[in-house]
Order: sequence, then structure tokens, then C-alpha cells
Amino acid sequence: MTIMRLSKQEIRDALKNGKITVCVVGLGRVGLPTAVAFAKAGAQVIGADINKNVVELIKSGGCHLRDEAGLEELVENVVKNGRLRATVNISDAVREADVLVVCVPTPVDENKVPDYSDVKVACHDISKTLKKGCLVIIESTVGPGTVEDLVVPSLEKGTGMKAGTDFGVASCPERADPGKMLQHLNVVPRIVGGINEKSTAVAAELYETALGTKVVRVSSPKTANAVKLTENLFRDVNIALANEFAILYEKLGIDVIEVINACATKYNFIPHYPGPGVGGPCLPQNPYYLIVEGVKVGNIPYLVRFAREINDRMPEHVVMLVTEALNDVGKTVRGSKIAILGVAYKPNVHDVQLTPVKKIYEHLKKMGASVTIYDPMFEGEEVFGIRSARNLSESIEKADCIVIGTAHKEFHHLDLALISQMSNMPAALVDARHVVAPSKARDHGFAFRGVGRRHTIGPK
Repeated sequence: MTIMRLSKQEIRDALKNGKITVCVVGLGRVGLPTAVAFAKAGAQVIGADINKNVVELIKSGGCHLRDEAGLEELVENVVKNGRLRATVNISDAVREADVLVVCVPTPVDENKVPDYSDVKVACHDISKTLKKGCLVIIESTVGPGTVEDLVVPSLEKGTGMKAGTDFGVASCPERADPGKMLQHLNVVPRIVGGINEKSTAVAAELYETALGTKVVRVSSPKTANAVKLTENLFRDVNIALANEFAILYEKLGIDVIEVINACATKYNFIPHYPGPGVGGPCLPQNPYYLIVEGVKVGNIPYLVRFAREINDRMPEHVVMLVTEALNDVGKTVRGSKIAILGVAYKPNVHDVQLTPVKKIYEHLKKMGASVTIYDPMFEGEEVFGIRSARNLSESIEKADCIVIGTAHKEFHHLDLALISQMSNMPAALVDARHVVAPSKARDHGFAFRGVGRRHTIGPK
């Protein structure tokens, strides 16, 4: 089927009737929910991934993303109904496809430069068997201009065809929140920008029909990717500002959470909260996509870069709070048992990508502490080279200090009375995620520190 020649109504009908084949390249956090969404809408979907274990699991109806509610059941259903197949052979999958959706990772290397090697490999594999009249959609996060300057030339060179004439290309950067991927796929508007009007129109119709959500059409892939980066950098910069306030207000004896919550009562204030830094595949990396593009044109976004530096330094600040809290009870980091509660980069996800808690763990170990970790998403699993405790009690038994690194729902209801009985009192409690009220920590005998919170010392 030559999808680029179809009308809007023909695209809708063909998708719902299973006459459009979609190949999703990359079956990770973004790719697998996307594949399932298209399959559920009626398309024939082929998921391609280089990870053989992931492919075999999906072929059996299984799902490797355990923290995405409802995804496992949907994978099982669409595989059983023959709507979703999985393979490690990308070129064979492309040969069958009318639409290619690229969802491969784009990490930042040790020099803070975006690594587009997986995008390059995907384009190379796609170009081997890409048919005339197909549409290639890039969902991977890339810098503005990457589709125009890297993806299009690569596809044209490999196919000998002309983008915009022989095949379409568009960007539709993912905007869903890990842990809520399926929920957000159906409600968060998608941003679509193609290399020409036809590419934009076809991609927009596909997403509107498959996901049932609003599609915002923009002028180009460059603009679409700028939207994705702008919304994430807005968050990163504002979190950095909240962290700046937090550090200052600690010294002034002001509770930053009380301040932010009060500010939020004004109509034009958007609350952002401080913490131990930010993690995951987006916020710690996305700023560098824009910084690199800015360097190319001689206009460095200094505020963006400085915000990134502030957030990157926050794990060190948490370690300082640990040191101070232990000093309050006459102890030092060296020789103390420190229990870290929560290692995931955000609440309720099985994911430690670039989690700031890793830096906290490494600093404390280097300073001579005995460190245990407990995370309900990683019970008994190896994280940071050690085994996560199987339960909270196992981790905090005889602890001199407890550090809350992730605001999992379980940690919002900690029994401080029980924890104080199990800890090596007098003990310290450092809350980097604002789940414990400082007064409650004090009342149960802990020396308390929190990012941006008033310091308290428990009763003697």
C-alpha cells in the first residue's frame, strides 16, 4: 500500500481494517506502547528490536516493562490476535511496512554530546528495504535539525530515492510520562512536523486515528523537536530554580515547600519542587541536544546550561545534609550504616536511568559509610552493584541514617515510630523528596535534614 497517496478517509479506513502495516523500530519504554497502540487501533504491527530477549518475550505475549499499568495485558491480547509480531530483523520488517516509526534511544555521551548512533543504524537498516510511497516517522528525541540534516540524507543515500517525493518523513516526538505511557498516549496531544505538507498530513491522520488524541501540526521536523526540548527544558530550568531557592532558604531558616505551596495560590505561578537532582532519559540529557545546536550557530543557551549544572550538583548537597544530620547526633559518615530508601529516578517506576541517587550512593560509599538500599520496585534485585533489600526492615535495621531518595507511594506512609525502634538511635533522617514532615521526624527522635527544609533535632 502506498500510504503517501491515500486521502484522510482512506487512511482511517485502511488503518481500522488492518490494511496498513506499521513497523516500530525499538521496543523500549516508548516503542512497545506505541506498537501496542497502533495494533489495538487495527494496524498490522511489526516490532523490531536488536535485543533478542525482549523480542522473544514479546513473541510469547510477554512484556518487559512491568511498571506500565495495563501494558502487559494489551501486549498479550494483540500478540494473540495476530496484530503484533516481533523480530530482530529490521530490514525484513521494513520490507513489509507502509509506515516506519523510529523509537530508538538517543543518549548523551560522557562529553555531554548527543549520541545518534542508534538513529544512524536504524536509518541504515530502514534504507535497505524501504519501499516507495512509505512514511518514516521519528519519535526518538533529537536536536532541532537532526531529521533534516541526518535522517533525510541517510535515507536518501541508502535508498537512492528522494524524500518528500518518493517517501515521506515526519517527526512526532513522544510526550508520554514513564509509568503512565498508555494513559498519556491517549490524552496528551501529539506534535507532528513533516518535511512537506503531505508528510505532516499523513502522519497526523495516523496518530489521530490510532490514538484518538489531538494532533498539533507544526511547520517542520525541526520545529516539532524544538517543542519537545522546550517543554522539557522548561521543567529542568524551573527545577534548578527551585533547588537554588531550597539551598538559600535552608540557610535562612525558611521552609521552601511552605513557600512554594503558598506561591502556588497565585494564578500565574507554576510550582516546581526541589530535590536531589533529576534523572531518567529526558531531563538530564535533553538540554545538551539544544546546547550542541546552539554552539553550532554561535548562540549558547547559558541559562539552560547553568540550570543543568545546578541540578547535577544536588546529589552532593544531599550528601552534605547527611553529614550535618549525622553530626547532630554525634556521628560521622565514616563507619555509619546508611539506608537509602528509593533508587528509581522517579516514583513508582522500575527504572534507574541517570538517577541522582546513584551519585549519592557512590559519594557515601567513598566517604566510608556502609550503605544499604531498599526500593519496592527493585526488591532483591542488584542495583549499583549491590542487592536491594527485600523489604524495608531489612534495610533500616540498626541504621544510623535513613535517606529518602525516591518518593515512592510506599514512603509517603512511613511508620516513623517503628523505624525509630529499628534504627541505631540517636539517628538521622534525610528526606530529599519531601515525604516526611520535619516535625514528625523530630517528634520520633530523629535529627532531620531535607532539601530546602528547616533543620530539626529530635528530643534527647
